[in-house]
Amino acid sequence: MMALPQRNPQAFGVLVTLAGVMIFVPDALLMRLIGGDMLALAVWRGLLAGGVLILGNLLLAPATLPQRGEWFDRKGLLIIGLNAAGVLSWCSAMQYTSAANALLVLAIAPFLAALLSYVLLKERIDRATGLAIALVFAGVLIIASGSLGHGRLLGDAFALLNAFTIAGYYVTLRTTGRRNMLPHLALGSTLGGLLALPVADFEPVTGTQALLILLSGAVILPGAVGLLILGPRYLPAPEVTMITLLEVILGPLLVWAVIGENPGQLTLIGGAVIVATVALHAMRRLSLVESPG
Repeated sequence: MMALPQRNPQAFGVLVTLAGVMIFVPDALLMRLIGGDMLALAVWRGLLAGGVLILGNLLLAPATLPQRGEWFDRKGLLIIGLNAAGVLSWCSAMQYTSAANALLVLAIAPFLAALLSYVLLKERIDRATGLAIALVFAGVLIIASGSLGHGRLLGDAFALLNAFTIAGYYVTLRTTGRRNMLPHLALGSTLGGLLALPVADFEPVTGTQALLILLSGAVILPGAVGLLILGPRYLPAPEVTMITLLEVILGPLLVWAVIGENPGQLTLIGGAVIVATVALHAMRRLSLVESPG
C-alpha cells in the first residue's frame, strides 16, 4: 500500500500541519505555568529543542543532513540567525506582554513575509494583499494602544520582532527548495539558548517546573517545528495559514481559561481584526488556487 503522502498529499499536508499546530497550542500556557524569568526559559528551550531536532534528524534521516559547504552558507546562516532571534524575541515577548498579545501579533507574519518578498525578491503584492496588510497592521496598533499605560508595549515590540523573524524564515525557505533546513533550525535554537545565557536570571525550580520545561523544550517545540516544516511542501500557503490560525485563537483562550490572564478589550478587538483579515485573505487565496480557471 502506498504511503499517505503519495496517495493523498493534500490530506497528509492537512494532518501534519494540524498536528503541529495542536502541539503548539498549549505552549504559551506551559510557559506561564513554568513562570520565572522567560530568558532563563529561553536557555532551556533553545538547548533542548536544538538537541532533539539534530538528534532526530541524525536518527531518522541521516542522508538528508547538509553536505559540506551547506552548513554555513548564506541561506544556512540566515536560517540559523533568524531562528536564534526568534527564540529570544518570543520569550522576551512572553516576559513583557500578555500571551494573547504575543500570539495575536504573531498572526501578521505571513503579511510581513509578503512585504519582505516584495522588497527582497521583487514579488508583486496584489491589491487585496495590500489591503490585508494595512488591516492587520491596524489590528496591531489597536492591540498596542491597549498596552499603553499597562507596561506591555515593550513586550508587544518583541512580539512584532518575533513576527519579523518568522517572516524572514518564510522568505528564506522560499529560496531553498526541498533542501533540508531542519539542522539549521536546530543550530539556531541552540544559538538562541546560548545568547540568552548571559542575561538569564536563573532561579531554583520545582520538580513540576522541571517536567514542564522538559515538555516545553524537548517535546512541544521540536515536535511542532518538525511537523510544521512539512506542511508547506504538501499544501498551498493560504491553507497552511488557515490551519495555523488555530494556535492564535486557541492559545490565548487556553491561557485565559486556565490561569485567568484576561487579554483586555482592545486586545480582543485588535485580535478580531487580525484573525478575520487573515482568515478572509487565506480563503480568497485558497479559492484562487483551487479554481485557477
